[in-house]
Amino acid sequence: MIINWNKPSTDKSENLYSISDEVAARANSASKRARDTFEILKPDEEKLSQWDKIMSNAYVVPFTIAFVVICILEYYFSREIYRDILPQAPWVIGIGIIFISIVIAELLVGMLSSHTRNKRFFEEQKISSNASRPESDIRAGVFKHARGQFVFGVILFIAIGAAIFYFSKERVDREIAAGIRESLFGIQDILPVLFYVLEVLAGLFVFYLFKRSVLALKNRSNRKAYSKEVEVARAHTSESCKYFDNAEKEGYNTFLDDVSNNIHLGFYRNKHQNTNQQHLNYVNEPEKELQHFKAKFITVNGQAAQVTVDALTEYKFKESKTSDASGVIELSLNSYPEDQIKQFRITYFNADNEKVIEDISGNYSLNNETPYEIILK
Repeated sequence: MIINWNKPSTDKSENLYSISDEVAARANSASKRARDTFEILKPDEEKLSQWDKIMSNAYVVPFTIAFVVICILEYYFSREIYRDILPQAPWVIGIGIIFISIVIAELLVGMLSSHTRNKRFFEEQKISSNASRPESDIRAGVFKHARGQFVFGVILFIAIGAAIFYFSKERVDREIAAGIRESLFGIQDILPVLFYVLEVLAGLFVFYLFKRSVLALKNRSNRKAYSKEVEVARAHTSESCKYFDNAEKEGYNTFLDDVSNNIHLGFYRNKHQNTNQQHLNYVNEPEKELQHFKAKFITVNGQAAQVTVDALTEYKFKESKTSDASGVIELSLNSYPEDQIKQFRITYFNADNEKVIEDISGNYSLNNETPYEIILK
């Protein structure tokens, strides 16, 4: 650290300071965007974690794989029926049946799966209007809603199944009447209905898996956006601190001239950029706190020295104060957490009544209970 205590800042150093301040402002803007993204990211990650925990024993993936296989078989055995109804595009009916099966399965799953009810209970708990409701009331509401959906789902399930059965039987009757078939309606003709039933049962968790996939993709996108903004903030912060250090080397008087809050934050973040708690200690904007520093200044002869102290911290905060006659001083600094004094300028009069100015560098922690004993030359 280079401080020119007695000289005004040079034009070049002021220009470097302006660049440092501008880059630090970009870093703080990126940190703000990262915090905003994290506020979206955090509840989604919690939801995904809870969903996975609740649904871990529900065999979601095996059910869904079975659903896909059954859909293929169902279309294979029902395609002639679909051609009778819509010759130009029988696959449209097949897709429609799949979609209807998923809807019916979602209506039924609340009563058929306790895992799904537990998931819905978790989601209901997160609604702010339910914060003061007893858990028993919320569970009762979830069960009531699931029961209502189940009744409607059963009605729809029977209606669609009856329609498939009707069209299967009609097709057999037409084939017999046309003389292209001799056997009556049999077990093989009931297969479309059977596969439809299996399709609904196997599709109980398809809608959940779809919702989870959408949420996971959204979460992944937000996580990438968050990481990107953190990296932008880190790069700008490092660059800003380098420009400021260069400004000091070129003669910027840190103690006499202004230091913006952008730069204060920049040096704070630069210190915490490699911490494990990246969001808490790096991206978050910390609150300033009143911190104290206690010290006693004595000469090499062991005598107390009354001094005037100009102090500069690691985050570029500054403070001045004169000690008492016993050389004891207590500074108060409104700074960010974990700041420390890096440099003093000590002014005092020696035994010959000559004015002496000393620069002292080091690492002096704040909020020290035991005063530092600083020996003057």
